[in-house]
Amino acid sequence: MKLKANEIESRIRDGALPSAILLYGQEQGLIVSQIAQLQKSVISDPSAADFDLEAFFAENLDEERFISACKGFPFLSKTKFILLKEADKINKEAKKTLLNYLAEPSPTTLLVVQSGNLEAKDPLRKGFESNKTAWCIPYYPLEGGKLSSWIRQQLQEQGYKIDRDALQHLSQRLDGDTLAAKSELEKLLLFVGDNRNINLNEVLACVGETLQHSSFGLVSATTNGKTAEALHILDRLMDGGEEPLAMIAILAMRIRRIIQGQSLLNAGENPKVVCKKLRIFWKEEQEFLTQCRLIKSADLASGLMDCLGADKALKSGGGNPARIMGGLVLRLGSRFDKHS
Repeated sequence: MKLKANEIESRIRDGALPSAILLYGQEQGLIVSQIAQLQKSVISDPSAADFDLEAFFAENLDEERFISACKGFPFLSKTKFILLKEADKINKEAKKTLLNYLAEPSPTTLLVVQSGNLEAKDPLRKGFESNKTAWCIPYYPLEGGKLSSWIRQQLQEQGYKIDRDALQHLSQRLDGDTLAAKSELEKLLLFVGDNRNINLNEVLACVGETLQHSSFGLVSATTNGKTAEALHILDRLMDGGEEPLAMIAILAMRIRRIIQGQSLLNAGENPKVVCKKLRIFWKEEQEFLTQCRLIKSADLASGLMDCLGADKALKSGGGNPARIMGGLVLRLGSRFDKHS
C-alpha cells in the first residue's frame, strides 16, 4: 500500500500499524527519525529492546536468521520490532525471501525496511506497494520553504535563532538529505558557541564551501575592487547553480554593514566594539574596518542602488541572469576599485 510520509503519524496514533513498512528514498534523515518513532510506538520500554528488537543489514543477509527473527514471538512487548537496513543493497535471492515473507507475515512482528532510492519497477518496491498488509512510503529531499522550515525548527529546538539571509544560505547549502544537514548544523552550533542568534558571516565561515568558490568570496573580491577575481568566482557560482537573488542579497547586506560601520566609527565607537555590534566574523574584521575607512558613503549608496536595480531586473524576468549579475559585479567593482 502506497502512503505519503505525512500520513504515518496519524496512523501511528490510531494504532493502525501494518505487518511491514518500507521507507525508501534520498531523504535518509527523515527516514531515520521515522524509524525511531516507529520503534518507540512498538517498544515503549527501552529495557525491552534487548529482547524484542533486532536489526539486520541487507547486504550479505543471513536469510535463515532473519526470517527466524521475523517469525519469532515477542518476549516483553506485544510486538517485535525487526529492522532491515540498506535494502537497496539486497541480492536477488534475499529479496525473494523477503517478498515471500510479506505474503505471510507474522501478526506479532513489525518489520521495518530502510532503503535508499528504489526505481518504480524494483520488485521490492512493487511488492510493498501491492501488499495490503504493508506500507510503502517514499521520502524525497526537502526543498525551498520546507527545508528552511526544517532548519529553523532544528535550531529553535536547541534555543537558537537565525537571520533570514543566513537561513537562505543554509537552505541552499544543506539540500539533499537532512541526515547530512544535521551534521553540518551540529558543526555550526559548536562554531557559534554561546551566541544564540546566528548570522550570515558565521554560516559562511562554517558551512560547506571555500572562499575562492563561495558567495562570501564573491563579496570579498567585489567590495575590495578585485573585479577580475570577482567575475571568476561569479562564473563558478553560476555554473554551480547558485541563486542570483541570494548573491545580490549577500552583496547588499555587506554594503549595508559597511555603511553602519562607518556611522558607528564616525560616532567615536571603538573598532572592536563596532565589529562585535555588527557581528563581523573575526577573520574579516581588518578587511571590514579598512573598507569602512576607505570607501566613500556616496559609492556605498550607489552600490546599494546597483543591487536594487539588479534585483528588480532578475525578478522581472526580462534579462539573462548571468549578464545581469556580471553587470552588477562590474559596476560594484569599478566603484570600489579606487578605494582598494
